[in-house]
Amino acid sequence: MICFEPFRVLLVDIGSGHLRALEPQLQSAGLRTFIAQDYEQVLSEVRQGRFDLILMGDALVDIHSIDLPKTLRYIGSVGHLPLLWVPVKADSQIVIAGLEMGIDLVIDRSTPLPILLSYILTHAKRKRRTDELIDNLNHARSLLAEQTVKVDQLKDSNQTLQEMTMRDPMTGLFNRRYLQSWMAQAFAFAERHQKPLSVIFLDLDHFKWINDCYGHLSGDNALKFLAAVLKNSVRDSDLVARYAGDEFLIALPDTPADQLPVLAERVLKHLKDTPLTSGGDEFHISCSMGSATFPEVTPVATCEELLHLADQSLYAAKRAGRGQLAQWHHLGPEHHEACCRNPVLAVDDN
Repeated sequence: MICFEPFRVLLVDIGSGHLRALEPQLQSAGLRTFIAQDYEQVLSEVRQGRFDLILMGDALVDIHSIDLPKTLRYIGSVGHLPLLWVPVKADSQIVIAGLEMGIDLVIDRSTPLPILLSYILTHAKRKRRTDELIDNLNHARSLLAEQTVKVDQLKDSNQTLQEMTMRDPMTGLFNRRYLQSWMAQAFAFAERHQKPLSVIFLDLDHFKWINDCYGHLSGDNALKFLAAVLKNSVRDSDLVARYAGDEFLIALPDTPADQLPVLAERVLKHLKDTPLTSGGDEFHISCSMGSATFPEVTPVATCEELLHLADQSLYAAKRAGRGQLAQWHHLGPEHHEACCRNPVLAVDDN
């Protein structure tokens, strides 16, 4: 069973005493009434937001002296609080003056009690419905805000998961899966606009020796260090990815072949100048690099073919003594023929 809370009515009758005399009948009709002793109490009571309606019985001059309706409206916690006025005399001028002040309804003092109650209940019910709608709206806004936060959190989680599927967990570089998608788009763009696209395959020299001499943890640290050097040596528009094991790839859009030796020298110098430590020992690492550039190498019809030529250039760099860059278009015919006969020659990868 729903328990209906009686309407709460604040009686403002500081001067005339008419509403004080009427209060018992209003209470008998089921209203909860409260008498304000002065206008300060009126404002204090209204600030607490405990009423459904205000019924005023004072003279216009008293109400106007502090601009009571305007003052009540100004209180931010009130919302729309109905103001009903029962003046001593409700002629047209009084009614107009009251409405202009912001009073919702001016009621003649001779109005029978049932009609007065009907006015009070109608406006009080409207106030309750308005408050309920505002509460529901605020609740809906709160739920919407919570859902927005959850959606944002879900987007962040999905982005994190997506990043995890694209990243190598050890080095933080993009992985081979992402590389393949990125390269397909980069090659298609370079082919369509006849822009240069360079790729460099590289791997860590003597990686097995590092693991055997200093342990696998030092080997992992060497890979992380090399990854950081590569990432810091290229532009934001370039791609650095861990291809497999100790093998990495750099893809450089809009970069001709003659710019690659400068990059390679920068990487090799950084590795040479920065020792790594394992326990109390220091050691240096180096890497071998092989590159190919579209459209400077022909015939190349796909990004897979471009990657293959860069990979074969890497083997040429290792056969030439490691720690250097070999570019496909600089290799002699004997290297091209050897790669065609046996794409993966018997060269120690470490």
